[in-house]
Amino acid sequence: MEDTGSEIIFKVNQLSKEEKKWKVSEVIYDRIYVFLNTVPLITALRDESMRDRHWKELRVEVKEDFDENSNEFTLEKVFSLNLLQHQEKIEEICSHARQQLKIEKSLDNIEFMWEKSPGTNLEIDVSYTKGSNEPCYKISTTENIITLIEEHSGELAKHKSSNFYKQFDDKIDMWENNIARITETLEVLMIVQDRWQYLESIFGGQAHI
Repeated sequence: MEDTGSEIIFKVNQLSKEEKKWKVSEVIYDRIYVFLNTVPLITALRDESMRDRHWKELRVEVKEDFDENSNEFTLEKVFSLNLLQHQEKIEEICSHARQQLKIEKSLDNIEFMWEKSPGTNLEIDVSYTKGSNEPCYKISTTENIITLIEEHSGELAKHKSSNFYKQFDDKIDMWENNIARITETLEVLMIVQDRWQYLESIFGGQAHI
């Protein structure tokens, strides 16, 4: 459609000065011009980043109620909204939507890493006490966890200082608190483990001790 529209515009531009003044020439040119400049806006509005809040903002801007998920939301309906008159605002909405999508994906990744990914599992070694031969569990390393804590804490701090913090405040605050608790728990575990090294020979040593 865009190629056809561009071809029509080209042909209209090739008309003589007198022919360009004809009403039909002016109408064709105006309609095709609006069409060609509206198509990029339609493409932007179809971006995966668009959410209900962005469509609500658009409805307020164009001062007309519509359902973007309805079968009645056709190309004809889109053009009736005169989107070209709101081009600057639409570009702003779409730009904000894309920036917010980055935050959304970042938060989804943080959630996946801590709730589902084996990458946040503690690496546990099993040894056995000399006396009673009972299993003893020891955290072998925390480097992978510490790296993720630092990385995700930095991301959350960045999101918190973003202009779009309000849209994600509940989730950002929740993960900030969760990671703080994970850090505290990990620190306690390591303290207990270090202290156990001095007590192991007493409680897990020879039976007569």
